[in-house]
This record gives sequence, structure tokens and C-alpha cells, in this order.
Amino acid sequence: MTLQDLARTELAARLRGTGLTLRCGALLMRIGSSLPELVDPIARLYGDYRLADGNELPDFAAGVEPVPRWRSALRRTATAVVDGRAAFDPFPRSQALPMFEWILNWCVFTRPNTYLLLHSAVIERGGDGLLLSGTAGAGKSTLTTALVFRGWRLLSDEVAMIPPGRRALLPLPRPIGLKNASIEIVRRECASAVLGPSTEDTRKGTVAHVKPPTESVARADEPARPRWIVFPRFEAGVTAEVRPVSRADALLRLGDQAFNYSMLGAVGFDALATVVEDCTCFDVRFGNLDDALACVEYVTEAAV
Repeated sequence: MTLQDLARTELAARLRGTGLTLRCGALLMRIGSSLPELVDPIARLYGDYRLADGNELPDFAAGVEPVPRWRSALRRTATAVVDGRAAFDPFPRSQALPMFEWILNWCVFTRPNTYLLLHSAVIERGGDGLLLSGTAGAGKSTLTTALVFRGWRLLSDEVAMIPPGRRALLPLPRPIGLKNASIEIVRRECASAVLGPSTEDTRKGTVAHVKPPTESVARADEPARPRWIVFPRFEAGVTAEVRPVSRADALLRLGDQAFNYSMLGAVGFDALATVVEDCTCFDVRFGNLDDALACVEYVTEAAV
């Protein structure tokens, strides 16, 4: 049974009650909120997710809830709730959807520490996995979305989940977050993409989320083999450029992007080294999306 099998009234009731436990790859996420304005966006973005058995324990429970008016007299606010406790500072209620996504990401980044967790997008084609690792503003999410709607399977836009002792990248297909100009680029270039509502005036500007493709969610138990690592970097007006990166350099860069590298110690180093030694690695600098797509296709075809 998937979330979209629930009638809207039942979905709303379960969200404001004990919540819904969704299966997302190797993780079970319990989500909930009594905010009525979140019911339709959650149905739109998470409709393909399977509902877990009621007896299965989630890895975490998270959502957003309104702050009572007597505690916030000047404006309507909400707060993130993790495992039954308020977390972080309250925020404008108008930003409930991006904060809902952010708090789920935060739980994914901090909870499943039996895996090495890298801040990286992961996509797959023909069983081979491509990691896209970039800093904020590098164009990673826009490029990931465009590739996913051109035949690649989404494993994750935010986190590469690597099981120690295995040469594998585990899927964790969640909505892809887009910011500012990227939203209209995706609307124009990815006609079949389903987007949730846009939220303006967040700390990152205007934010919207892309629903993971149905196939990516359905195949969330199928890992990928590490094959390529690309470090994309968007620079307006530049000529596209591809440069090889040594595996040693790639290992150092990815280590800097790991959420729990120091926590895992030698286990984390071995897990990362195992992934990197199977990959060919590249820097890709680009000035527009078409160039970026061409560079990725060149890299993945040339490296076969």
C-alpha cells in the first residue's frame, strides 16, 4: 500500500495523529503534522512511497507543528519536531513545507550512522552509480534533476549512503530541492517533472521540490555500483571544461563532505576508499545546463 492509496481525509487524520511511517530505501521515516496546508504537498511529493507495517519501528519521527498563538503573538509560526521534541528555533508558518523537508534531511544526515553518509547526489544507469558532489550554488540539484529526467535513476539528491564492507551505493530517493532560478529551468527543461509549491523569502530564497520519479521510489531496494565521481561547478558565462581528478584528491574532497566520517573512524575511511577506488573522477565546470549534460554524458561514455 502506498501513501496515494489513502483518501485525503484519512491522510490528514493520520498525519495529525500518530503519523505515517514511510519506507525510503534502507530507512523508515515517520512523518506527521497537524498543519492542514501540508496535507496536499505531502500527498503530491510522497504519493509513491510505501507505507510500512504498523509494527515496524521507524529510524526517526519528524515533522512540523504550529506554535501556539500565546507563545508567538506577533506572527504565525511553526516548529520542527524530532522524536516528539521541538528542535531548533521557530520559523514562519508560511515556510512549513521547506522546513518539513529540511528537518527530514537533517534526520537523514544525523541518524543512520551504521552507514557512511556523504553530502552528494547519487544517480544510476545500467547498474552503475554516479556521485555528484558540489558545494552550495554549484548546480548539483539542477543537474541531478535534468539527468534523472533524461534516463538516469535517482538514488538521492542529498546523501550518498555507503554500507561499510560493500561496494554499493544505497538508494534514498527523496524530493529534490531546487532554489531560485533553478525552479524555472527545471520547469522548462523537464516537462514531466512534478513540482510541489514554491515558497518565497526563505533563508535560501525561493524554494520548491521535485517529486522523485515513480520508478526511482519503486526501485529503492536496488543499490548501484560505484562507477563515476563528478565535482560539478556552475560559473555563469564560462566555456565547459572537463578535467580528470586523481582518486587521492577525490577521496580527500569527499571526506570533507561526509557527515559522519570522524565518527566512523577507520571504518569510514575504508568505506570511502572502497567507493573511490572503483571510480573514475572528474571536475566539470559549466556555464549552462546543456553544457553540463553534455559533459556528464561525455564522462560516463568515455569512462566505460
